[in-house]
Amino acid sequence: MMLGAMLAVGAAMMPLAAHAEAAPVTATSAADAPAAQEIVVTANRRDQKLESVPYSMSVLDARALAHAGVTDLASLTQSIPGLSMFDAGARNAGATVPIIRGINATGSPTRGFRNFEQSPVGVYIGNSPVEGYIQLDDIKQVEVLRGPQGTLYGAGSLGGALRILPNSPELGVFKGNAEASVGKVSHASDPSYTFGGMLNIPLTKTLAFRGSAKYSYDPGFIDAYGLMKTDGSGVSAIPTLANPADPVNSSPVYYNKKDWNYQRTLTTRAALLWQPVDEFKLEVSYLHSYVKGDGGPVVNTDYAGGASALDSSYALPAGGKYTAYSRIDQPFNRNTNLISVDASYDAGFATLSTTTTIQTSTGHTLEDNTYDLAGIANGAYLSYYAGVPANPRFVYDQEFDDHNHTFAQELRLVSKGGPDKKIDFALGAFYENQSRSGSWTIAVPGSPERSVAQGCNGQAGSGASSPCLVIANPQDINFQQIDNQRFTDFSVFGELTWHITHKLQITGGLRHFSQWFTDSQSYVDYTFPTDIPASPHRSTTGKFIGKANISYEWSHSQFVYALWSQGFRRGGANSVPLTGIFQESSQLATYKSDKTNNFEGGFKGHLRNGFNYSIDGFYIKWSNPQIASSLPSGNLAVYNGVSASSKGFEAEVSGPLPIRGLTYSVSAAYADARLTAPFSLPANNGHGVIVDGLISGVSGQQLPGSPKFSAGANLQYTTPIAPGYQMTLNLNGNYRTSVAMGIASSLGTTTVSRSTEYAVLNASAEIKHGLWRATIYAKNLVNSQWVLVPPTQVHEFNNLTDDYTVNRPREMGLRVSRAF
Repeated sequence: MMLGAMLAVGAAMMPLAAHAEAAPVTATSAADAPAAQEIVVTANRRDQKLESVPYSMSVLDARALAHAGVTDLASLTQSIPGLSMFDAGARNAGATVPIIRGINATGSPTRGFRNFEQSPVGVYIGNSPVEGYIQLDDIKQVEVLRGPQGTLYGAGSLGGALRILPNSPELGVFKGNAEASVGKVSHASDPSYTFGGMLNIPLTKTLAFRGSAKYSYDPGFIDAYGLMKTDGSGVSAIPTLANPADPVNSSPVYYNKKDWNYQRTLTTRAALLWQPVDEFKLEVSYLHSYVKGDGGPVVNTDYAGGASALDSSYALPAGGKYTAYSRIDQPFNRNTNLISVDASYDAGFATLSTTTTIQTSTGHTLEDNTYDLAGIANGAYLSYYAGVPANPRFVYDQEFDDHNHTFAQELRLVSKGGPDKKIDFALGAFYENQSRSGSWTIAVPGSPERSVAQGCNGQAGSGASSPCLVIANPQDINFQQIDNQRFTDFSVFGELTWHITHKLQITGGLRHFSQWFTDSQSYVDYTFPTDIPASPHRSTTGKFIGKANISYEWSHSQFVYALWSQGFRRGGANSVPLTGIFQESSQLATYKSDKTNNFEGGFKGHLRNGFNYSIDGFYIKWSNPQIASSLPSGNLAVYNGVSASSKGFEAEVSGPLPIRGLTYSVSAAYADARLTAPFSLPANNGHGVIVDGLISGVSGQQLPGSPKFSAGANLQYTTPIAPGYQMTLNLNGNYRTSVAMGIASSLGTTTVSRSTEYAVLNASAEIKHGLWRATIYAKNLVNSQWVLVPPTQVHEFNNLTDDYTVNRPREMGLRVSRAF
């Protein structure tokens, strides 16, 4: 019904105006290009006009990214309706992934990295799959492919694909640019700043080099209170005693930290292009990204202030819009590297190309979990760890470390199109070998030493009672889980297009893959003695997935299409303990693969006067949706629901307005993504007892991570203001409805928390003179604050658990660049 209704609306729109399949591009590129410029994309492995691609797709070019204030994937999601992710800052880059059309069942991050289920969206830089934190720099354009892309993109294309296309070296051209910016972030003491540049050097007639670098400093805007100095650093660093002569009752040495949640990012890329003849070219590139910072965009507005519940001699101030509480500093860093080798040969009838990828990402995150532990079961667990009376220096911190290494090789043979060609094809083979490791460590630094100083000798453990217990553990570590995974994929794929007439075409696609997956996990808990050595769990899968679509050009550059496509994601193993107090049901030892079937139809077009339009309706049927969550026992696992679906529409329109130099774009997306069948699984209730149905889902429940409705609008005016001077004014805004944080029972609750809905407005004014550009910009112009992730524990431990993840406040600044 919805698909038919959307197609009917699209048919009614066709005589009126036109598409904005890349609405932001048409609008924001008007300053530098004719209004009728058509957009060329490579999503189908060959150059195509955007309107001729028979599925929903959006594009942002470099100028559009700059005007919208897009610097990374998280900020990109605020500029493209239908694209979303849980945004908790770069510190959680290893735990969050893009979501398209609501195809995601995993809730907000529970730790510093994902549970290792594959991302539902494949992210690529050029032709190379990539993970980690990437700052967008020296980018040609970004392409967002909505819906499953399983036949041409094998790496995580369950809900869509996101392609970041960097600029390649240019032969015979010496050029470059330099850029710097400085800004004021509300409630931040330090200014934000960015500087970077690009240089393209022709080394010979057949060889060229292109290098770029960008460094950014984002100051913190949140003030942290109640931090304790420690002897050393890391998860086992013991708090410093204010009175070393009294190891039992001494307070720690406290300090506060203004502008706590800062972030520094460095991104560099170097590429070498060799093209000895017109038919052959080879490009080798290396990308490096490093981000480090402290804290996160988390505030507590609910705490009333007063004496600390852990140390009555110390008073904490009342909460506020820019106030956070933490017992320790919480640094993070992530290092991402990508080496890619792209070679292509024009054989006349087709282009043979190959891509070799080596990619690594390593992350480290330290978090304070003290107040959350104290809030569990009204503080029932606190005495086990903090003692009686509570250790005034008690801290319960956790450390997340992850590393992944990916080698991928792809070979493609893509035919050359033309008006006289009846058949087009794209054939290929893909191989990927990926290893991942992750460790989750929880410590109680200083607590065992304090218990010994008290004279305690009782061993903590199951059945033990307070008040005088000692946790026997190395380096004060309380718990450690180490997970090692290896994944191998070999695929062959192909798409064949039959041009029945020069206006009507039919495409069929098929991909077969064989996948091997191994997971090995060790699990040690010292408080409730549990020691499970690593043991491998293996799974093997072989599947076919397909695609079929028909497209008809009913008028010049006006298309109507219908599409069926499939996406697939591998299954895996959890290696949760099957015995002891933390035992889980054997049903949670493994999880199945999941699959999507996408049915889509739409209208797209480009008119010579610059008007563009796109409208589509879709229905996605999702079987065995994978859900990752923290279990009531504290274990982490991936498991399957029965079925889910997403249905909705996307619409974009752009073009010139009657006033010369004034252009607009408007876009909207609606995705009603929800469970379509109930599911029920047994799980440990947190007391060592496995209870049937403790994990469950209800049919009709909204899937987490994406809004039902999102919209964006862009208005731009370009005009000469003096001989040789051009001014561009840009105003853009985006709106999102609220987002569910998870599946209710997987959170151990009967209700689901939600983010707040929000609208953000950005503005910029640019003056261009020759090779110079100067831009005044404002992000979050009206300085709104909204909750991106609400607390998982509300109003516990005197409201100290009420941590709200929020957006960045207003930033206003000046950006200057010069090309040469």
